[in-house]
Amino acid sequence: MHFKKRIIPAVLAVSVLSSGIVTVHPTVEVEAASKHITAQEKKQQEARINKINVLNTMTLQITFNKPLAAEDVDPNNLENIKKQFKFNHGMSIVNVPRLKTGAKSTYIVPVTIQKDGVKYKLSYKGQRVKSFEGTDQKIDFRKTQQVTNDTFEIESFLEDGVTDYANIIEAYRAGRGDLAFELNNRNRDENGKHFDIISSLRDRVVTITGNNGEQFVANYVPFTQAADGRQAPKFRLPAGQTLKPGVTYKVTSKWADIGNRTFTAQYIAPLTLQSAEAIDNKTFQIVLDKDPGMELFAGRSVQLKGEDGSVLQAQYRNSSRKGAVGIFDMTNSTLKPNVKYIVVPLNNWATADSVFLIGK
Repeated sequence: MHFKKRIIPAVLAVSVLSSGIVTVHPTVEVEAASKHITAQEKKQQEARINKINVLNTMTLQITFNKPLAAEDVDPNNLENIKKQFKFNHGMSIVNVPRLKTGAKSTYIVPVTIQKDGVKYKLSYKGQRVKSFEGTDQKIDFRKTQQVTNDTFEIESFLEDGVTDYANIIEAYRAGRGDLAFELNNRNRDENGKHFDIISSLRDRVVTITGNNGEQFVANYVPFTQAADGRQAPKFRLPAGQTLKPGVTYKVTSKWADIGNRTFTAQYIAPLTLQSAEAIDNKTFQIVLDKDPGMELFAGRSVQLKGEDGSVLQAQYRNSSRKGAVGIFDMTNSTLKPNVKYIVVPLNNWATADSVFLIGK
């Protein structure tokens, strides 16, 4: 019996036959290999960690083999960036890496509080694990003092060998003026002076305890750690709480060693709102009766009560203060054209005697 030969094109796949014979699509093999090569190439192109230096209990200095991609240092991408840094012992980064001024690929990386002597491991984007030993070394601050009835500050000084990271990172260099300078890999300046670095204080807290038995966890007020040419980050009591005049308070922290850590509270008059003017339907400016001389608008909100019965809310735009003027952004609605609103500061941070604005 003679059988005719049958030619089957190589690109055709043979299905699983009843006889149990299986063949594979050559095209599928090629596609899979191509995807594998692409993934491999992409992984090889990613920046890799060369070295980790522990600067203090909340700060790492990490040197990569090349600069990080723009999206890997974008503050708007923080939640995704956090996932790229995989630590053990529950550690995580708290803000994006910041390239040091004058460096090619060395970054200041703020992390959650370390434990002294603990062996930490870090894998960046799933790459080979790097290890470092945790420290409980704190940053030296010289003093603390009250600034409003619910807010106080802790202050450090360059002359004490302490610098805020804003002074030594590339991202802020243009805006720091004479305060900007460079540190080498050992964090020494051109004269050989060593500096400890205050990294991002995002989500940081301190504890404040009064001699009357009161104790509060005070939260860092964003964008105040290097404002007004000072290294004096502000911390605020929980909403509705105030410092009691005559009570002596002590400030303590897991990450700051404060030389003069006590102050006796006194009554401080709230700021006074003088006027308000709409910029557009989402933004307006508030003018105080005088320049407060420091960033006291930070974290503050106002309520707007319209003559049409509407009740709106706006929040201060961080770092927008120019002297006595600060910009506020609407948070839950827009201003209606020609509607008159009375401005009411929330939580008594300021007084406003019949301060109105007209919507645009």
